[in-house]
Amino acid sequence: MRAGRLDRRIIVQSKTESTDAYGQRTLTWATFLTIWGDQLQSVMESAGEQTIDKNRSTQRGVKFTTRYNSTITNEMRILWNSEYYKIEDIKELGRQEGLLIMTSKLAQT
Repeated sequence: MRAGRLDRRIIVQSKTESTDAYGQRTLTWATFLTIWGDQLQSVMESAGEQTIDKNRSTQRGVKFTTRYNSTITNEMRILWNSEYYKIEDIKELGRQEGLLIMTSKLAQT
């Protein structure tokens, strides 16, 4: 994988559980790792439209490429350009050369 194309910092976040002042468990997101990557154009074939409670929303798929890292899972999310993306699928490029991460943009945090 050519390093010249990996010119953007991508933050991978994972869920963490903490306890608040009242002893209740809360789930939050924390930075798992920050990696160099590239954001590809929006993926039109995975874009979908759905209606929930008479509100129409569109779902835009975005692909990211990074160097290979076996610790990234579908349970994580990506923070890039002040927007959050849910990891839908991860594919290995070559023989552990890189990752192709398919995501969908989240409407809220």
